[in-house]
Amino acid sequence: MTNFEFQLDNFMLYCSSKNLSRKTLVIYEQMLRLIEMYLKDTFQIEDAKKVQSGHIRQYKNHDDLVNSHALAVQARKSGKLYV
Repeated sequence: MTNFEFQLDNFMLYCSSKNLSRKTLVIYEQMLRLIEMYLKDTFQIEDAKKVQSGHIRQYKNHDDLVNSHALAVQARKSGKLYV
C-alpha cells in the first residue's frame, strides 16, 4: 500500500465517521482514485506529502479538457450541438 492509498483510506474513514451518505462516499472515493491515477501516471507520485498545488491545478486543467471533450462528443451524438 502506497502512502497515497493509506491517506486516501484514512480520509474515507474520516468521512464515514461523519455519517456522510453512501452516495457521497462513493463519489469522493471515485474522484480521489482518479486523482491518484493521474498523479502516478503523470508525475510518478505515490506519496501524498509530495503533492503540490501545481499538481492539483494541472489535474484540474486536464479534467476540464476531458470533460469538455466528453460533453462535445455527447452533444454531437445527440444532435444538440450549440455554437
